[in-house]
Amino acid sequence: MSVQVFCYPEDAVLTGPAELCALAAGLGADAIAVAVRYHPARRWFARHGVVRHSPPGITYFPPGEDRYGRLRPLTVAGEEEISALRELREEAPRHGLAFHAWTVVLHDDPVVAAHPELAARTLDGTPTIHALCPSHPDVVEYAAALVADVCARFSPDVIELESALYAAWDPSYVISLELAPLTGMARALAGQCFCGACVRLMEELGHDPPELRALALAGEGAPTLRTVRAHGVRRVMEATAAAAHEYDTAVRPLIFDDPDMAALQGSGPDAFAPADRVGVGCGTLAGDALAARYGGLAALAGDRPLLASLNWSPDRTEGRLADDVRALMGVGAADIALYNLSLVPESALPDLAAAARAAKGG
Repeated sequence: MSVQVFCYPEDAVLTGPAELCALAAGLGADAIAVAVRYHPARRWFARHGVVRHSPPGITYFPPGEDRYGRLRPLTVAGEEEISALRELREEAPRHGLAFHAWTVVLHDDPVVAAHPELAARTLDGTPTIHALCPSHPDVVEYAAALVADVCARFSPDVIELESALYAAWDPSYVISLELAPLTGMARALAGQCFCGACVRLMEELGHDPPELRALALAGEGAPTLRTVRAHGVRRVMEATAAAAHEYDTAVRPLIFDDPDMAALQGSGPDAFAPADRVGVGCGTLAGDALAARYGGLAALAGDRPLLASLNWSPDRTEGRLADDVRALMGVGAADIALYNLSLVPESALPDLAAAARAAKGG
C-alpha cells in the first residue's frame, strides 16, 4: 500500500523544496502530490503561521505556448512559487518519493469569464462563474491539452485530476447563501446543467431534454441523468488518459462529494474505465459515516484501484487517524492519501506518521 501527502508549492517556498520532501519521506510517505493548478482559497499554513491566498485558476507553471486551442490557463503564479515547484520536482526522487501532479481541471473563473458560452449552468439555467461544462468539445480538448502540458513539464508518476467532472451544486470555494437550504436529491439535482452542449448530448443519447429537465425540477430523473453525465465524463477521461499515457503518466480522477452528488457529476464505472485509478475524498468522516461514504464512492469507481483520502483534524489525534486508515484498508482501499501536509500544525506530524505506519501494517 502506498501513502501520499498533499501539499502546495507555497509550502516548498516556506519550508524549502528539499526540506519539504525530507519531511514527507520522514513521515512515511511514498509520494508527494503537489498542486500544479488550484482553485481560489485562503490557506492557513499552520506550521509557519502565515496565510497564503490562491487566486482563481492559479497555475504554478508557464503554460506552453503551442499546447492550447481556444482555451488556455490565464492566471500564472509568481516566479518564486514556479521555481520552488520545479525544484521540488527534482528533489522528490532523491528522497524516494513519487511525484504526483495535483491538477484542478475545469474550475477556473478567469477562463470561464473569457468563454462564458462554455460555462456550466445550474438547473434553473443560470451560468456558473467558476466551472466549464465538459459537454463542450472545446472543454474536453482543453482538459487534454492541460494534462499534456503538465505531463510534458513535470513527468509526474500520477496526475491527480480534481474537478474533471460536471459541476456540483456547491463546491467548497463557492459561497452559497441559502436560508432554506437544498437537501438530499434536490441538492444533487440543483447543479444539473442543460446548456446547449448538454442538450445536444442528451439528444445524441436518445433522450428528450425538456422532459429530463422537467423531471429534474420535480426531484426526479436521476438515473437517466447519471447515464448522460457518465457518458460526458468518459469523453474527458478518454482524452486526458490518452494525453497522459503519451508521457507514461497514470491518471487518477478525484471524487470529493457524497455518492448521490458524485453520480450526478458523472462518476461511474464506465466513465472511469479509461482512467488508471480513482481517488475518493472521505474528509473528516469516521465510523459508520466513513464506511458509508467510502462504500458508496467505491461502487462508482468500478474495478479501478482506489485511493482513500483522509483529512487530519484537531479531534483526530491520539491514534484516531490511524484507526480510520485501518478501517479503510479493511474495506479494500488500495492506497491512502493524507490531507494536507501544508496545512497541519507541527503537533499533527506524529498523527500523520502514525497513519502512514498503519497503512503499512504498523
